[in-house]
Amino acid sequence: MWIRLAVVTALCALAALGGNPAQREKAGVRNLVLITIDTLRPDHLECYGYKLVRTPRINSLAADGILVEKAYTPIPLTLPSHASILTGTYPMFHGVRDFTGFTLSKDRATLAAMLKSAGYRTGAVVGSAVLEARWGLNQGFDSYYDNFSFTLDRDWQPIAERRGDVVVREGLNWLEKHKTNPFFLWLHLFDPHDPYEPPQPYDRQYRERPYDGEIAYTDENVGKVIDYLKSNKLYDNCMIVLLGDHGEGLGEHGEKHHGFFIYDSTLRIPLIFKLPGPGPHESRRLSQPVLTIDVLPTILQVLGVADRVRTAEIQGKGIYAALMGRPMPGEATSYAELFLPYYHFDWSPLLSIRRGRYKFIDAPRAELYDTEADPGETQNLYARKGALAGQLKDLLRQTSSRYSPRGGAAGMPKEIDPVTLEKLQSLGYLALSKGGSSPPLDRSLPDPKDKIEIYELIRHGTKAAQQKDFDRAVRDLTAAVSREPGSLIAHFQLGNVFRVVGALDKAEREFQKALELRPDYTVALRRLAEIYLAGRRYREAETALRKVLAQSPDDFLAWFNLGGLYVTEDRWDEALAAFQKAQALNSRDAKVPLIVGRILLRKGDLQGALEAALRAAKMDPNLLEAHLTALEVYRKLGRAEEAEKEAETVEKLKSKPQ
Repeated sequence: MWIRLAVVTALCALAALGGNPAQREKAGVRNLVLITIDTLRPDHLECYGYKLVRTPRINSLAADGILVEKAYTPIPLTLPSHASILTGTYPMFHGVRDFTGFTLSKDRATLAAMLKSAGYRTGAVVGSAVLEARWGLNQGFDSYYDNFSFTLDRDWQPIAERRGDVVVREGLNWLEKHKTNPFFLWLHLFDPHDPYEPPQPYDRQYRERPYDGEIAYTDENVGKVIDYLKSNKLYDNCMIVLLGDHGEGLGEHGEKHHGFFIYDSTLRIPLIFKLPGPGPHESRRLSQPVLTIDVLPTILQVLGVADRVRTAEIQGKGIYAALMGRPMPGEATSYAELFLPYYHFDWSPLLSIRRGRYKFIDAPRAELYDTEADPGETQNLYARKGALAGQLKDLLRQTSSRYSPRGGAAGMPKEIDPVTLEKLQSLGYLALSKGGSSPPLDRSLPDPKDKIEIYELIRHGTKAAQQKDFDRAVRDLTAAVSREPGSLIAHFQLGNVFRVVGALDKAEREFQKALELRPDYTVALRRLAEIYLAGRRYREAETALRKVLAQSPDDFLAWFNLGGLYVTEDRWDEALAAFQKAQALNSRDAKVPLIVGRILLRKGDLQGALEAALRAAKMDPNLLEAHLTALEVYRKLGRAEEAEKEAETVEKLKSKPQ
């Protein structure tokens, strides 16, 4: 059995990792490129037998390496799945148990930290704000490129992803500077994630199957990495690992996307290892099941650094011997979990255990599947095989306990800040700003199987709003609150839509409903304050914003709105303090220091105003108002030469097409 004790001695850990580091160093093994592809089903790749999409570059990687036929993630969500990949541990140990609200503890050893301690240069470029450095995956990386901006002038939500060509470009730029050193480069390609909007020419080639179009585009970007490595003579001595973080429902079990169920449509992933060493390389396929937590210890085996890094926490098992064609002993066992239905909807969490061909799902209505005879998991055997289900349920409890750190499972959700909430919703995530305790396994809670239609209504309505199809958004979200009056997120999202289209009375009603369901839901209270501001109900707005800040003192948008209220009422000292607090909380939006500068100018603090205006102009060189403010201050200070240069910049910006 693969599952091992979470805490083992260092000697046992090194034995499990195995291999001869000296021999591998002699062979020139030293570099690693890890490519994680978001939302990628293996059965939508040519090398896994799919015929409707062309993926020649991933095919070539598989032809040079070992393709794992059955690989699984322990959780079908981007952030916690990557936490498992990068630590070699299950979610209950590393503590990241949802796509937001959790941060990887600095106590957890990451692959980057391990390789850095072994002398590697470490760089990462991520394609989605879900993996921003704030969530802790940057630990051990010399360079961690996220840079997802938030601006205040969007009608709906900010863009919080970047295309694969940008990810690869930034990654190869980093690699160009460090290619003469031992290096570890991680590239996260987000494109197959919903919404499926492949660029040209894939939008035309895959018009009827845009998900496949995104995969074809991703394949092109994988090819750019391979080409760079080959042209720089780095390919042969580089270990390349390509894998998905989770799959995609594509309508199976009623789940169009991922993160709501734990069927294999979203747990099974592609996994390819290209081992270092001189070519030609031999293509092989591995039929034994592999877990994503096995990737890290396998990398350490292949690179030959296990004796130089911290390995005692690793819960996965190195499979180097299997990659070399030797059988793996024992019966494969794997665990999976999903707490999203609880954290965001107050529905039941889902847990599963797989042993051999059978998979048990612990839910209010439990499920048991023979995944060999029924890979689509359509025939629930729970009623017919009760004894087996009971054994697997016991194994599930034992596994959860065994792999949790001392004192119980790690991870406590924290309330999501409003800027992050906006970013996540722009990616299609149905996120609530919800703190609290770890979820109980309360089987009296609704079964997610009974709520999938409501979940999809809310998701469709939110997506329609992002696409500015507000009629459809209102229709879907109204249907959701009608069928599920107690749905906090449905009322909140419907209120957001009404707010954007100017139906402020209706928006106020929905935010009030959300607050009735959860009085401490500060994001809804802040939205309510915005309604009051729009209606010039300033006393109500100030009271609401003060309540928000009493509960969430780091709410950037609450401080920003409060500052705007004080400006309206000519309360300049209070306005300045509020905007300075907002500036401290969000250092990426140039409009905030611009406003600070305008207030300081009004108060006669010319030097402070100039510094703020120049800061805003540096953050956004195209922000005309920042340059106009700097020009005004230079003139007041009598600094003619600098004023002249600023005036030239202003004229250039004015002449640009808007």
